[in-house]
Amino acid sequence: MFDYMTVEEAAEKWGITGRRVQILCRQDKIPGSIKKSGAWFIPQSAQKPSDPRLHRKNRISSAEILKRQVVKMRPELIEFNNGMPVRAFARSGNQYPYHWHDALEIIQVLKGSVNIGMGDDDLLLQEGDIAVTNMGEIHRMAGDGEEEILFIHIDNDFCRRVLPDHYLFIYCCSPYHEAQAPEKYNVLKEYIARLAVMLGAGPRITDQNTVEKLLKEMLIYTTYNFDFIRWGYGTEPFDEKRVSRLRQMAKHTTSDAEVQMGLTALAAELGISAQHLSGDIRKKFGMTFQELLCYSRCEHAARLLLGTDRRIVEIAADCGFSDNKYLIKYFKRFFRSTPSDFRKAYQLDGTTLALQTQYRVMSFDYALRRLPLVGARDSRE
Repeated sequence: MFDYMTVEEAAEKWGITGRRVQILCRQDKIPGSIKKSGAWFIPQSAQKPSDPRLHRKNRISSAEILKRQVVKMRPELIEFNNGMPVRAFARSGNQYPYHWHDALEIIQVLKGSVNIGMGDDDLLLQEGDIAVTNMGEIHRMAGDGEEEILFIHIDNDFCRRVLPDHYLFIYCCSPYHEAQAPEKYNVLKEYIARLAVMLGAGPRITDQNTVEKLLKEMLIYTTYNFDFIRWGYGTEPFDEKRVSRLRQMAKHTTSDAEVQMGLTALAAELGISAQHLSGDIRKKFGMTFQELLCYSRCEHAARLLLGTDRRIVEIAADCGFSDNKYLIKYFKRFFRSTPSDFRKAYQLDGTTLALQTQYRVMSFDYALRRLPLVGARDSRE
């Protein structure tokens, strides 16, 4: 039975703030709403109550509310309710300019198609496809207008508790290599379906400990089987010694000299030449390890370009580039634009950002019926 929605879902459905929904619940303005473990839950069939404040002269328009919400997209501020470290919802007609969030995002296309832009990649996802957006990863989205998408957000703090020692970068996107590794993707889709059913079951059925147990299993599976440092663009993993050392280097090195020292030490441990190791890395990742780190620095720079008004020379220094010219060089390679042109094109004021952000809230019940619920029924028993 999927008969209740969270405060956040009601706020999104009705175009009001979550705080306003809570006030309406406390005032008994929403028939059938219940409070459990300090959180309110609203019947899916509930209608938006009339708001007497709309008759005041100095009322805030719905456009202004949207504007205020959208400004939070850089970074997007994600709220998790009911003590859960995860939330799920469905939307159609999705149009999102560049943004990022401090949460792991998983999407599955239920119908139609959507273009996802990440760095210099522009990927077309079609019905059944899935993709993971990493924490802090800058991305944008443009649907075909009729597409339907399931979104799952997982709290950053929960991820770090489950995976405290991991440099986390997941490489999972159906157009990349689902055809080469269908088994891995099918298992993850089953996890997604089971988790969605649990979250859609409502407060009377959903048990938080059970949800967190499944979520932990899914995270461990995903971070092993889609870890970019372990697998790169291929289907054969690096050995654990290489993965561990490369992960430490990615977390702690700040200069090309340190990277070279680390690679030389790792090559000695493995009993191979530094040239041999560098060749293995280039074959797996399509670039040198230094270039991989430069991509990460450029992504950080992109967030600063859109989220602040700092000078480019300051951004270059903050992102670990010894000279502004190196930021420009690598940014042009990875984002197909100079930093200044990127800022001019995508650093939007609040009103324009709001106008470019569009979506329609879908019934979560309907979204669940469209999911291929492989193995999901067992999770409700």
